[in-house]
Amino acid sequence: MNLHWIKRISALALTALLAVMPVSADTIGGGVVHTSEGGLNLCTQAAAASASRGTIPSGSFLLVEEALDGWYKVVYNGAVGYVSADYVTFSQTMDGAYAFGAATAGTDVNLRAGASTVSSVLKRIPSLGAGLTVTGVSGNWLRVRDAAGTEGFVRSDLVNYQETAAPAAGAGTAAAVSAGTGSAIGQQIAATAKQYLGYRYTWGGKSPETGFDCSGFANYIYGLYGYSLERVAQNIYSSSGTAVDRNSMQPGDILCFGCGPGSIGHVGIYIGNGQMVHAGSSATGVILTDLSDGYYASRLIGVKRIV
Repeated sequence: MNLHWIKRISALALTALLAVMPVSADTIGGGVVHTSEGGLNLCTQAAAASASRGTIPSGSFLLVEEALDGWYKVVYNGAVGYVSADYVTFSQTMDGAYAFGAATAGTDVNLRAGASTVSSVLKRIPSLGAGLTVTGVSGNWLRVRDAAGTEGFVRSDLVNYQETAAPAAGAGTAAAVSAGTGSAIGQQIAATAKQYLGYRYTWGGKSPETGFDCSGFANYIYGLYGYSLERVAQNIYSSSGTAVDRNSMQPGDILCFGCGPGSIGHVGIYIGNGQMVHAGSSATGVILTDLSDGYYASRLIGVKRIV
């Protein structure tokens, strides 16, 4: 194979990799949309004729990554795009009127008391997708709240923003760019669960270090967001959350499997589109499974909503 084709294949591989990488941005501040036109287009490029990723409602909070000629490169509900600067009020420091999810980007991150590296460290936020909620921005720092409720600041380039669906109208948040069902926190939990694909299965395990069994995996993921579940699958089915109809399942719901209500032996986290993430077995580890799979389709006994 000649050098030209090696370079071309390498470029294509890099493009494919970037297409699936989580979104991260070194912010310069925040912005609020102001328009009476029913919303502001989130464009794929800094040009009026470019394609739209969706419409951002007036009043929405944006993270601003870059100021261009008449445009801002922004992050909104985890989606990256460009908006006209004519319809955005920019400030280096701004509260987030509509918070959305973020996760650490594969490294432990210091949660600091202020937006500076000289500010005291409140705690270390673990890597591997620890859940955060963005509530504001100060230059290239984000004000966040972790799953335990601790608030502080993290560097914006050290987290990945998760594209989530916002709560229903009236819950105090704007509609997300990407269509989806379920609560914002449920979407975040589903997205976090996917980050653990490939981790090993260990009977009784409930951490990335030890490996997971099915209920241990559910406990760990929900624990990142401050929720406590029963430890074993049967008790999750019996006592955790609220039962919902299987036709109404939403991302973040826990799916319970067995031969009947009194014999629940397995659980998984529903992520949408008829799929779940779960710690399958010692042969598979944490995997993604389509619910059309005959084995699981015939054994789904109940759906529990925790959030």
